[in-house]
Amino acid sequence: MMIKTYKCSRCVGENPGFIKYGKTSCGKQRYQCKTCKTIKILDYTYNAYEKDINQKIILLTKEGLGIRSTARILKISATTLLKRILIIADKIVQPAIKFHQSYELDEMRIFVRKKANPMWLVYAINKQSKEVAGFYIGKRNNKILNSVVKTLINSKPEKIFTDKLRNYKSLIPKEIHCTQKYGTNGIERKNLNLRTHLKRLNRKTICFSKNILVLSSILKIYFWNKGEYKYYEAIL
Repeated sequence: MMIKTYKCSRCVGENPGFIKYGKTSCGKQRYQCKTCKTIKILDYTYNAYEKDINQKIILLTKEGLGIRSTARILKISATTLLKRILIIADKIVQPAIKFHQSYELDEMRIFVRKKANPMWLVYAINKQSKEVAGFYIGKRNNKILNSVVKTLINSKPEKIFTDKLRNYKSLIPKEIHCTQKYGTNGIERKNLNLRTHLKRLNRKTICFSKNILVLSSILKIYFWNKGEYKYYEAIL
């Protein structure tokens, strides 16, 4: 029997569909692609195996939903959701930084694990395109700040705009360092957007992240995923 409502994601060109190909030991119907002979199950009992589940995870993550909210909507376990977020983020490649650009650099106070453990999101954006050039999460010290500053300096920037935090004076060469008034308006607005869009970054909340790795993965999806959902093939 031909199944025309499904398409094989591994085939190139025309796709004639699937035919039935026996059953699994659990009684699930298997299908075979008539072109590449791939054998798979098309109707899963558990929603986490649906081929578009990662696309939905990315959309809901970028809309600011928390782990439990996303898990309830997608009807999958929170543990599975956390694993998927880590896998998706691991496959996102940081965009290449353009040379001879101007950047804005700032730090945003957040919480990780508990309110008594404040951390800082240090990140930089391109002054023209507003794209995030790099970010790091940790304590606000020279080591953490320099993790982002080095990335910018390697791109031979024209200017790096910051606030008047003293640490930057020893990390950024004087000739490209700028602390002029309104110089960081773009990234300050970005801070507001982040706190508005991602519940875990709100100032007064109990929804803060419990794990730096998960928080970093969420930010990678938010900053650098451009709507390309090509990450489920390695998982299914």
